[in-house]
Amino acid sequence: MKLNIVSLDNPYPPDYGGAIDIYYKLKYLSKLGCKINLHYFYSNRNPAPQLEDICDKVYYYPRKSFIKSILNIMIPYVVSSRNSKELISNLSSNNYPILFDGLQCSLISKSKIIKNRKKYLRLHNIESEYMKNLSFAEQNWVRKIGLRLDSFRYKSFEKKINQFETIFTISEKDQKFYKKYHPNVQLLNVFHGQSEVQSKHGMGDYIFYHGNFDVSENLKAAKFLISKVFNNLHFPIKIAGKNALKSLQSYITNSKIELVDTPSLDVMQKLIMDAHINILPTFQATGVKLKLINSLYLGRHCIVNNEMISPTPQLIKLCSICNSAGEFINIINEKLKLPFSEEDVEARESILQKYFDDFENSKILTKHFFDE
Repeated sequence: MKLNIVSLDNPYPPDYGGAIDIYYKLKYLSKLGCKINLHYFYSNRNPAPQLEDICDKVYYYPRKSFIKSILNIMIPYVVSSRNSKELISNLSSNNYPILFDGLQCSLISKSKIIKNRKKYLRLHNIESEYMKNLSFAEQNWVRKIGLRLDSFRYKSFEKKINQFETIFTISEKDQKFYKKYHPNVQLLNVFHGQSEVQSKHGMGDYIFYHGNFDVSENLKAAKFLISKVFNNLHFPIKIAGKNALKSLQSYITNSKIELVDTPSLDVMQKLIMDAHINILPTFQATGVKLKLINSLYLGRHCIVNNEMISPTPQLIKLCSICNSAGEFINIINEKLKLPFSEEDVEARESILQKYFDDFENSKILTKHFFDE
């Protein structure tokens, strides 16, 4: 089984949503015996030799500069910057199926040189909606305008996907949307790298929120929690993520709140596991939130809002749902009295292993690539 995968980014380290889904997809396809030629675009994530352990060959291509990419005014910048004649040449040197992992890297799928190849597309979001919602949360006006422009361009670009054999979406909502533009759209749940539920029994030591605070969506959620929820609590609280100190220090007035700045993957995992409550609101109901999946596999009680849970309705029974500051405070106070039980762990195992088993989901892909 030989396969080309074109990735929107360097998936190592797997430390944000898209990279996590791509990296563990590679890992589990490799475990099934796939020989993978990985092609990825990069900008600020340098080439990673670790990928050579799970891929047969690894090719990497620098993204084009803003000036070169912006000349194509009808294509989103994040798409036009991922264009490479060298990539087309490398793909044409074999006849293996091609999986484009991310709409962002799919521009060359329209090339006449690979017109007759078996091509597949993995989608991580409804990109026009995702970009629009990011623009609402963005404070920098230049970035805000850029995001709105790319959202507008995506509305046209994301409809032109007939060159693919199958489209794989990450949620039922996305599947329904893309079925308007392609006859074969399959749901393929997110890859996450967790093989078993490791949630600890009993009581944890603090309330925990985490995210990449360079992303406006996460920054907005953190500010809401700090000002409306955390500053009204007297239990230890930890907030961890990329650039946490720089982004959040000035908003904190509660001495019970501790910031953990840019933790390693191992440290982040331990923070999730040792918390009594993982609290995970978002104001953007797009894609699947991998922080929720990881918190359910690793942590104790999970408190979310409607936007966080809506892309994965299978997980509703495993979370407490709140949609106002008052509701969050009330549910937090209830959960602080409740130890996490063996029954709670068993409930998670039954649902997570049914829908989010990486090994089983990788088998779905190989059937499409090699059995059709």
